[in-house]
Amino acid sequence: MANTTFTGPVVSLNGFIGGPNPNKGDTEQGGATPYAYTNVTTITSSAGALIATENEGVCVYTSDCISSAAGYVFSNGTTWKQMNAPASDIDNV
Repeated sequence: MANTTFTGPVVSLNGFIGGPNPNKGDTEQGGATPYAYTNVTTITSSAGALIATENEGVCVYTSDCISSAAGYVFSNGTTWKQMNAPASDIDNV
């Protein structure tokens, strides 16, 4: 069962992937652990890999993709971008 509150319009054409899903198996997306940095085009978790070129518009919670810190990233269809700095690719330096 979901608990969701919205104060404005939300449009998702390809889905949102939030933080670790404690109810793993309840949804197609998410998993028991957050996604982590592999490279600028690929992030991985125990649920598998997400490729930026195959997931344009997807927003994902990650454990270490923003200068080794947790946060949200999104795919622009080419690479994973930092939500807090949309012009910057993800990194874990």
